[in-house]
Amino acid sequence: MATNNLEAEFTRRFKDAIKQSNELGYPPTRIEQMLATLGAVNTAKRLVIQSEIHVGFIQMAGIGRKDLTIESLLLEPQFQTLFTEDERFAAQWRLDQVKI
Repeated sequence: MATNNLEAEFTRRFKDAIKQSNELGYPPTRIEQMLATLGAVNTAKRLVIQSEIHVGFIQMAGIGRKDLTIESLLLEPQFQTLFTEDERFAAQWRLDQVKI
């Protein structure tokens, strides 16, 4: 898949995860703002390398929906070429930290 198509698919998945999060009662307002400004790939890159684990991640994990987190999306096999090894490692590390 060409990079532009891959980025478009990642954006579609990202927006779908946001929609589902809203439906589950967690409105990821800050992430929506970042998405509008930076785009999906750059938003994911920024959030995954932050030192703190954001509240939305903990809330999604708490209801058994880690699959809706940016970290999970970033690690989907079809999207791995969009991210560096360090970014993928950080995403996996974050997923491993929250055992809820």
